[in-house]
Amino acid sequence: MKRSGLIAMFALAVLPLATTGLAVLFVLPDTIPLHAGVHGIDSVGSKYGAFNVAFIMAGSCALFAVMYTFMDKLAALGFVHGTDAHGGRICLLFCQVFMNVVQLLALVWMTFELT
Repeated sequence: MKRSGLIAMFALAVLPLATTGLAVLFVLPDTIPLHAGVHGIDSVGSKYGAFNVAFIMAGSCALFAVMYTFMDKLAALGFVHGTDAHGGRICLLFCQVFMNVVQLLALVWMTFELT
């Protein structure tokens, strides 16, 4: 396991909270859309409601970082397809990057969608 990968995993775990905090302080309006369905925006709320998703994402990313740390043991136990722990680490890193991109897109949507 490379130490740089583990540092990147923990940095990506903190990133949702940091970006949401910056967005709440500087970008988001006081009222933001919290949910949208087929017929448009279903519910609106305070800009601090964006932290609900950020905490869930940070917790998930922290779990991914722990899994990254123990990927050799998980691969030996058969939880990873084959015995390649490197592929499992790459998959976890990709999942964290994808979750952070989706969270940034959601913050942009919250900023500009509500009229």
